Amino acid sequence: MSRGGQEWSAPAAVGFDRLRNWGPDIIARADGSVVVSFDHAQEDFSSRGYLTTWSGGAWSPPEPLTAADPEGEIGSGHVADAEGDDLAYVWIGKKMSPEHHFRSFWRWRVDGSWSEPVAFTDGTADAWHTNVERRPDGSVLAAWDVGVGGGETTLYVVDGRDGRFSDPEDLSVGAGRKGERAHFAFDGGGVDHVTWFHKRDGAPRHVYVRSGRPGAWSDRVDEPSRGFGGFHFDPDIAVDKQGRRVLVWGWDQGTEAELVYSVDEGAGWSPARRVAQVGWGKPGLPSLSVDPAGTFHVVWNQGVRGENHVYYASLEL
Repeated sequence: MSRGGQEWSAPAAVGFDRLRNWGPDIIARADGSVVVSFDHAQEDFSSRGYLTTWSGGAWSPPEPLTAADPEGEIGSGHVADAEGDDLAYVWIGKKMSPEHHFRSFWRWRVDGSWSEPVAFTDGTADAWHTNVERRPDGSVLAAWDVGVGGGETTLYVVDGRDGRFSDPEDLSVGAGRKGERAHFAFDGGGVDHVTWFHKRDGAPRHVYVRSGRPGAWSDRVDEPSRGFGGFHFDPDIAVDKQGRRVLVWGWDQGTEAELVYSVDEGAGWSPARRVAQVGWGKPGLPSLSVDPAGTFHVVWNQGVRGENHVYYASLEL
C-alpha cells in the first residue's frame, strides 16, 4: 500500500499465472476489502469469468462466476457492491460458433451465496458492453446494448436491488436515442445520470446524457457533443455533491483527436473543450471520478496501434 499520494504501490499479479487474464473491474468496499472480477481465456479462446477479493492482507483464490464450458466464451464482466456483503455481476457470453449470439447475463451474491445465472437477453441478436454500478443507497443500475457489432445498437437499463433486477427498459423509446457503452453517475437527490454514444452508418456520431430513474426517465436527452464536429465515443460522467456534472469523451476529427469535456453547473452543458493537447494518437476508454472535495479526476489511454500511453488530469470547478 502506498502512502502520501506520491507513488503507487508495487503491482501485484491478480488472477492466473498463465494464458490471458483480461477485462478487470474493481470495487473498494467500506470494510477495507477490494473486489476484482476478470475474464480468463484458454488457448482455444474459451473463457470464464472469475472473482477474487483482497482481505486480511491477501488475495483470495479466483472463484469462477460463469460455467465451465469448453465451447463457451464470455466477456464484458462487471461487478458492483450492494447492501452489506451483496454483489451484482453482469457479463456477456455465447457458444463459440457463428450460429450463436452473445447474450447478457446476471448473478447476485446474497448472504454469501450466488444465484444461478439468468439471461437478460434471448440471443436473437448479439448483446454487448454490459455495465453495473452502485448507487449511494446500495441499489445498482445495470445496462447493455443489443444489435449488430459495429452498427447501431439499442441500449437497455435495469434497476437492481434485493438480489433481483427489474424488467429491461429500452432507452430509445419515446425521447430516447439508440447507442452503446452506458456509464452512470448518481447524485445525492436520487437521480441517475446515464451517458452513452451512438453510431450511425458504422461511425460514432453522438454522445448523449439522460437523467431520471428506471420507469421515470426525463423526456429530455442532452447531446453535449452537438456542434463539435467529428466522431464522438466512449463517454463517462461524474456528479459532485453540489449536483455539478462533468462529461468526458473521445473525439476524432480526422486530423486531430483528443479527449474532450463539457460541464453542466445547472444551466446546461458548456461547449465541448479539450481536456488536453496530447497531440498524437487517438483517445479512448476514459474513466472519470470526483472526490469528496469536488475535484474531478480522469484517466484515459491515447495512442496508435502498437503504442498507447495512459494519461491523467484533474479539474476543479
